[in-house]
Formats: sequence, C-alpha cells, structure tokens
Amino acid sequence: MANKIEFKCNFPKLCNQANAKLVWIDEIRDCDFILKYPHLKALFEYDRKQPDGKFYNINRGDYLLLFFVGDKGIMFSTLRRDNPSNRSKYINKIGKWFEVEIKNENA
Repeated sequence: MANKIEFKCNFPKLCNQANAKLVWIDEIRDCDFILKYPHLKALFEYDRKQPDGKFYNINRGDYLLLFFVGDKGIMFSTLRRDNPSNRSKYINKIGKWFEVEIKNENA
C-alpha cells in the first residue's frame, strides 16, 4: 500500500485500525476553531484527543479536514495543514486506501 497517513500517537479516534479509506475532504479557511466554529467544538475535541486525555494543539490557519473509514468500519477524521505537500497527498485520493502509521507507539 503506497499511501500512508501518519499520526504522532495512537489517538483514541483511530480505534487501532491499521488501514483506512479516504472518503471525504473539506477545506477550513483561516481557522481559529473555537472562536469561528463553536458549533464544531465537539468534533475538534474528538479529533485532537490524545491517549493521555490531553488535546493536541492546533494553530490558527488553513486546514484540510479529512474523513476516513478504517478497516474495522469505524470512521475517523483528521485535520492537516492545507499546504502543497498535503494537497498532493490527499486531494485526488478519495476512495484510496491508506496505511495508518503511528510514529510513537508508546504515546
């Protein structure tokens, strides 16, 4: 499998899935998430929650909101900076499978 998506730790949202199909992409522009999108607060908390219960910090900026369905049939989202590198990795890959790679298995 040539496509990979990396995570800094085994976020609870991943449910230990090893592979996932990209099913949807949305763009979020100039985002200060809590101030600009208070109705999405629960999504952003779910998306950023780490195994230790703390939340991964997301800075203001432009993001791609990616939705995947994993090999256990469980959907999860992830936010990625909207930049040329991430656009080339994800934009034209809806329907493609990605290997879920955890950078730090112990986290």
